[in-house]
Amino acid sequence: MYRILLPLIIISSFSYSQKSSFSPYSYFGVGDTNFTATVENQMMGSNTVYYDSVHQNMNNAATLSKLKFVNYSVGVGLKNSSYNTESNNEKSTVAGINYISVAIPTKLLSFSFGIKPQTSVGYLLENDDKSQSPPELNRFTGSGGISNAFVSIGFELFKNWGFGLSSSYAFGNLNHYHTKILEDVELYTTVSSESSVSGLDYNFSTAYQKTFGEKITLYTGIIYQPEANYTSQNNQTINTINPNGNFGGDSEIIDLSSLGLKETNIKIPKSISFGLGFGEDKKWYLGVNYKKTDAGGYKNQLMSLENVEFNSSQTYSLGGFYLPKYDSFTNFFSTVTYRAGLRYKSGGLYVNNQQVNEIGLNFGFGIPLAGISSANLGFEIGQRGTNKSSLIKEKFFSIRIGVSLNDLWFIRSMYN
Repeated sequence: MYRILLPLIIISSFSYSQKSSFSPYSYFGVGDTNFTATVENQMMGSNTVYYDSVHQNMNNAATLSKLKFVNYSVGVGLKNSSYNTESNNEKSTVAGINYISVAIPTKLLSFSFGIKPQTSVGYLLENDDKSQSPPELNRFTGSGGISNAFVSIGFELFKNWGFGLSSSYAFGNLNHYHTKILEDVELYTTVSSESSVSGLDYNFSTAYQKTFGEKITLYTGIIYQPEANYTSQNNQTINTINPNGNFGGDSEIIDLSSLGLKETNIKIPKSISFGLGFGEDKKWYLGVNYKKTDAGGYKNQLMSLENVEFNSSQTYSLGGFYLPKYDSFTNFFSTVTYRAGLRYKSGGLYVNNQQVNEIGLNFGFGIPLAGISSANLGFEIGQRGTNKSSLIKEKFFSIRIGVSLNDLWFIRSMYN
């Protein structure tokens, strides 16, 4: 409905916020698409091939087939970002919960359930256009996002070969506001575009382990997610407001039904992921992942933006861990799991015919707690976007904290 105005000047926010994004790129489509995995997986460059009997792998339901203990997982994160254009440098900080999940093994199968964010919207952008008469300031703000409540099951159909199914209910709100401020005009005009999104998606997965000799284990995994469509219920209004932000007296509801935009679909594109890794149990692991996502998804039809495309994307990751001596009683640092990895996303979002890529370097530690539980601390240093074609280069540093707690259910005590 209105053209993208670039370059955009970022208005910074230095205070703590519960928003999970302040990225200018969350302006497009349905916001930033989050890769949500446990902190353990994220520290290995978002590698999702490795799995064992005591940790959850929220991305591949088939790995639940190896789970032997009830597992409670929660993760939180803090992200500090800096934004650079040809003439401006700004910063932002956000923090929030990344995931909450419970996994339970039974005799026949294992299942898990939880909630995690899928996309996030949060930005404050301005374009000051002196070429107009009178000069005008266009301010763009956004908030919201889509979350997933998921249920997954995994079972072992053949020895060491697991199969899984995961289904998610997506829900959330996408809110975009465009305010036009004219010089020497007392009242401002704001176009409010608000969407309530809901829908279902699912994926199929398989995972296979094979031990060679007595030490080296091969890990493989495949995840396939068919195309899905979410429903978006939309509302759009035009309001006048005064300089202190109060209602200015005029409001008009736009008839979206006549435009065919009252209810629209948001396409979630098909994707497939492959992974391969090798390791020695309770000692070391190294693996690679590749994910391909089809083009044409994530478009928000209510926000009809020119010069924006969602093409196919490829995500590559490499990572692993090293555990010096898990059962050491004399050296605490020998019982710490050291993880590291690298991820790179190519393609997906294109703005002004410019590809917006992302790269991140991960590292962190897994600290053993009582029993077989653990606390995990992870870090990521990365970059997204470019200064080419009047775009914005985003550099970020993230801190992630995760807790993985284990328990035994459904096992009868041998002694009273």
